[in-house]
Amino acid sequence: MTREELNAATSRLFNISRDIFDKLAQKDSRITNEEKNVLEGDFTADPFNVHVKLTIYPENGLLSFFSLLPFDVPPAKSNEVAKLACTINYNDLYAGNYDYSVEQGKILFRLSIPFRNSILSKDLIEECLQYTISTVSKYNNKIFETIRE
Repeated sequence: MTREELNAATSRLFNISRDIFDKLAQKDSRITNEEKNVLEGDFTADPFNVHVKLTIYPENGLLSFFSLLPFDVPPAKSNEVAKLACTINYNDLYAGNYDYSVEQGKILFRLSIPFRNSILSKDLIEECLQYTISTVSKYNNKIFETIRE
């Protein structure tokens, strides 16, 4: 893929993703940074909203969805949460994964899809967004309860 083709693909994906965020994200939560190929927004989920950041990395040919969980892990719960994240990744997730920064006490869900030499459809991008929201919604409470015990 030439640089020009990669730039065109990035622009196309950004516009498609912006349309999806405009349709699905809570209106007052949307943040758009076209220069950095970043979209952010809050999405309605149970038991609480899920914040998703979508970033397009043209240099790597990747589109990534990130959701930083809205709580920090206290140092005393670090080992327990690390084990839980590994268990969820290994047993339950077939796409995406949880990352845990022990130093920062932050947990992040990440789902990336390559687009170099590919055409990603609007439906696939929306499906990946919905998958991110539902996965984070499903495990947020379990992780949060682990740090509260």
